[in-house]
Amino acid sequence: MSSATTQLHDSQVPLIDKDSRYGALEKKIQTSEDLESFRQTIAYDRLQFLINVTLSRLVMGIKTPSSMEGLSHGISGIVKILERMTEKVESIQPAEGPRRFGNVAFRQWFEEVQHEVCPMIDELLKDSKCPVEAAVELHGYLLGSLGSYERLDYGTGHELSFLAFFGGLYFLGALNDQSSSREDKGLTGKEVLYIFKRYFNVIRKVIKKYTLEPAGSHGVWGLDDHFHLAYLIGAAQLRGIEEANEGLGSAEISSTAPMPPPDISGKSSISMTMAPGATIPPINGSHKKKKKESEVTYYGMPRPSAVLNRAIVDDLKDENEYFAAIAFIYDVKRGPFFEHSPILYDITGVPSWCKVHTGLIKMYNAEVLGKFPVVQHFGFGLGLFPWKRK
Repeated sequence: MSSATTQLHDSQVPLIDKDSRYGALEKKIQTSEDLESFRQTIAYDRLQFLINVTLSRLVMGIKTPSSMEGLSHGISGIVKILERMTEKVESIQPAEGPRRFGNVAFRQWFEEVQHEVCPMIDELLKDSKCPVEAAVELHGYLLGSLGSYERLDYGTGHELSFLAFFGGLYFLGALNDQSSSREDKGLTGKEVLYIFKRYFNVIRKVIKKYTLEPAGSHGVWGLDDHFHLAYLIGAAQLRGIEEANEGLGSAEISSTAPMPPPDISGKSSISMTMAPGATIPPINGSHKKKKKESEVTYYGMPRPSAVLNRAIVDDLKDENEYFAAIAFIYDVKRGPFFEHSPILYDITGVPSWCKVHTGLIKMYNAEVLGKFPVVQHFGFGLGLFPWKRK
């Protein structure tokens, strides 16, 4: 079993202590030697919880919801923030003039988001009865998730900042539905998927509209120019379906972090929220004849190789985050897939989503959390993701 799946030993959300102090984010990773110290911190453990439980086990076997219908009122605050960011993208037009990368209108968008969204974070904390002092750290993570104001680029370091923003709110309890009568007021997989879908969508609009450059000399240092978590989440979604139908790989993920029994009600905060044997609806419509046995299983689930079939990608992009990320690549890239996306092309030869998902966690730890050029920009506060030994 890979080390990426051995970080967590239970499924309890690491809630923030009520007496925690908060402070402005500071960069602590100054050299490559600091990476080992980083792995020994509380911050690293909390990030591992988000990666291995919240973005993986919690979303297994679940389709990305298309709307807020049926979701907890507790996530409405963060959804409103993402909606405001989207409105600003749609209203601020690119500056005129020839530019290869990085339209300067991005900076106007960034400034207006900062001006309008930071007060919304403060209100979200007040409404959820969470310590407003945590806002100083949450502001930093949210602004860090927008892209670089100076370099006009976006990459996995910015994506990591959104994970910290979301995780901070999650650990504080700010995303819980206080009006709910159920004993467990925590998030469901559908709610996690909806939040990240809204974030990925607005950032894709920003990248395309303001032609943001990939951050770093190799962009994402792996999968594509900008993202990694979208693929990890989408692979987890499909892994759950695969395991429910074929019984693959479940022992690997559960040996150190036991998977609770599936809760078909969809109300458990740490569950697959699907019945055993549930499947993604079969590919349908005009694309049905274009399926191949090598691309789709007998129970209707796409195989990793299905990303090379644009008809299947179009069918599944709204319900799975892996295919949504692939659809964006097709939208912005030209030429043969194996040329512009060689690592994603290599993944098409992997036989199961269990192996894909496990590999993507391992790759995230190595190529994002373990790469100095990426995590050197990550900020550490005093309360949410502290630079303290665990």
